[in-house]
Amino acid sequence: MHKRTLSTFVGALLVAGALSACGGQPAAPATTAGAQLQATLAIVSNGEGAGEAGGVEAALVTYADTTQGFTIGHPSPWTQDSAVTDGVKFVGGDDSMTLEFVTPPAGADAMTYATQDVAAVSAAFPGFKQLNLDASTEVKDAVLLGFEANGTSAVTGKAFTAHNERYYMPLSDGRIAILTVVGPANHYDREGVRDIALTFQGTK
Repeated sequence: MHKRTLSTFVGALLVAGALSACGGQPAAPATTAGAQLQATLAIVSNGEGAGEAGGVEAALVTYADTTQGFTIGHPSPWTQDSAVTDGVKFVGGDDSMTLEFVTPPAGADAMTYATQDVAAVSAAFPGFKQLNLDASTEVKDAVLLGFEANGTSAVTGKAFTAHNERYYMPLSDGRIAILTVVGPANHYDREGVRDIALTFQGTK
């Protein structure tokens, strides 16, 4: 089935080129056609549709919430999940990012809170496997939890392994902003996730 779909797509590209040569509709530029073919190959081979939404490597745009007092960047093709009103969530295919705020117990810093939070994260993500829990060397004062988990594609319904990251970012008012970025491991982009975390700013 996948081979037939790919063959049909490649055939369509060849026909488009032939029409252009014969004076028909102009063919898509080679770069566009190549990008379309790469996207199709990714979906056929991986069984996941996250690439359709740009992934975390897409250009970031700024979301500002004056009521809650923060700004953060998100990949431009992603859409906001309006059901989340405490913080914010954006979704793109099988990828997502959620920003939430917590008030830790008195005296608990970001590392202490993150260490204690691992049990709750494990319960929330089936197949949880901790990869790391360290102070970030790139996002000021933040603690980073990296973990794998089981995922199911919202696009194809197929199972996949997710590589997720969770930044704990302390705020001046004593709260901790928690950014969780979730997505299939086959296109995990550490720098892309870090770039999202670097855009976060508290405005209150």
